Amino acid sequence: MNNSSKLCRKASFPRGNIFCNLIDKIVKRPSLQFLGQWGYHCYEPRIYRTLAKILRYVDLDGFDILLTDYIAFVEKSGHRFEFNFNLEFTEICVNTILYWVFARKGNPDFVELLLKKTKDYVQDRSCSLALIWRTFTPVYCPSPLSGITPLLYVAQTRQSNILRILLQYGILEREKNPINIVLTILLYPSRVRIMVDHELIDIQEDAKTCLTLCSRVLSTVSVREIETQLSLGRRPIIQNWLDYIPPTRYKDPCELVHLCRITIRTQLLANNMLPNGIFSLLIPSRLQKFLNLES
Repeated sequence: MNNSSKLCRKASFPRGNIFCNLIDKIVKRPSLQFLGQWGYHCYEPRIYRTLAKILRYVDLDGFDILLTDYIAFVEKSGHRFEFNFNLEFTEICVNTILYWVFARKGNPDFVELLLKKTKDYVQDRSCSLALIWRTFTPVYCPSPLSGITPLLYVAQTRQSNILRILLQYGILEREKNPINIVLTILLYPSRVRIMVDHELIDIQEDAKTCLTLCSRVLSTVSVREIETQLSLGRRPIIQNWLDYIPPTRYKDPCELVHLCRITIRTQLLANNMLPNGIFSLLIPSRLQKFLNLES
């Protein structure tokens, strides 16, 4: 039994590639036969409803199959339509997938699976299969061409358990301006109700963990940029934020052991070997965990 058939049995999905079946349904609808005359708002609801029904209840095995189907659909040379329709269809699919994985599920296992399945494409930001660089709308709306990246969303929501995974895969190191992620963690307005004390404490603790994790990746953190934002009236989510950025990231010389970590990770990153390549190195497990940002 192939993967698609397995998924069909588990979740009552149509046989064959999920995305091929979905696009066939759209094309066969009489009102959508002349694709050049219709915008994405005509067929976006059908795409969203179909994928949302799957993603709402899917387990890791089913999500693995869905991603496999999507990759096969995009790579299938014979499945081609008018360029703008192709672009809109794939962007709506990606928007829906990322929305459910990051905004609705918030499950680290799903995030790690998404990275594992698409890591071969992550070095090329322009690749449509480098899903981690695509954008999505955190409060779902049909527009496929607006939104924020998963890394920025995770920074805004201070999901430290998911940020750790993104950092382990080298996503922050690939950022052009990583200080923007630090600023977002520290200064982005809280989405929890301040009057609920335990929620405020939780998000503060997550923000502290996020700052600590970023300090394990970066050689420098521009405290001056943070202070500039504070001078403009922005308020940090934690008052003693400087306690969670080591002095060796902005004032004192950086530790040699941290510079070694950065150098090794940079080399692995250049060969697209993060994080799995760490565990193939002939070094003690304690050092492997250090390179993997676990300490």
